[in-house]
Amino acid sequence: MRMTRDFWNDIEKFLDTASDTQLTEAKAAVFALLAEPADRATRADIKAVYRLVLDEIRVREQLAQRGTPATELALPA
Repeated sequence: MRMTRDFWNDIEKFLDTASDTQLTEAKAAVFALLAEPADRATRADIKAVYRLVLDEIRVREQLAQRGTPATELALPA
């Protein structure tokens, strides 16, 4: 089962608006899904979501170290 464009748009919105706590909870939930049996296509989608969540967490950590709020980067110049 492949995910639809709407699903990926929802994931993008979540990553843009989620708190750090929500991202941590999402990471744990998606990791738990990886432990469940799934067909190859579904597993690939779950892995993609997991990577996106990890990337968002890493970016936020790097921004926090620099002292740059993520909202500043999201605002148009």
